[in-house]
Amino acid sequence: MIPWIETKQFTVDLFPSWAKTEGDKEWSLGAVTVDVTDISRRLDQVIAELNQDQWEIKMVVPLDKSLTYHEHQKVVRQGNRREAEAVLGAFGLGWAAGTTSSLMVVCQRTEWLDQADYKARIKVRNDKLAGEQRSRDRETSLEHNKGVNAKITAAQRILDDLRTNGVTVKKSGFLRGEKFVVDTAEFTNRTEAESALRARIGELEADLAALPRQLRPTD
Repeated sequence: MIPWIETKQFTVDLFPSWAKTEGDKEWSLGAVTVDVTDISRRLDQVIAELNQDQWEIKMVVPLDKSLTYHEHQKVVRQGNRREAEAVLGAFGLGWAAGTTSSLMVVCQRTEWLDQADYKARIKVRNDKLAGEQRSRDRETSLEHNKGVNAKITAAQRILDDLRTNGVTVKKSGFLRGEKFVVDTAEFTNRTEAESALRARIGELEADLAALPRQLRPTD
């Protein structure tokens, strides 16, 4: 027989209920009350479930939460025929208390398996790990392809614009001289601009031919 060790963790909520009372003119009191009966019931339920499936508690980690309260005295203006009673403000001292809100429990159990069952469980575990790795690889490929497709779209848009508009002419400066524009580059004469246009179109066509080969399979 071969030992097979399983581990699991879970949390048990033990957050205590608390009640607070206030008075208009008296100091209010914030009080934390622990429901021992409820906590015992929760722990008994956990113990029964662990015993039934033969889980052994290996570690218990208390998870704390800070509760804040305040004691204050309200300042109240007495009402009369002209003005109603109103709260003008409050003052007092605050305080805080830490308490364990829940427990994180780590458990283990050992099962003794024959060779066939042991190999079957190893296969299930390895298949799960492989599936998780494939899922991560697919997400990585999808993100990579998103960037490549964005480059393809941008290059195609520029190429279509250059094929449609070719060299554009704009006037600038005090004398309104002509400049010849290809994509974002400017030239002082048309011959240079047309040469640059052909070169730029060639670059874009080469990029559009190469970029799809960078796409990764996602199946």
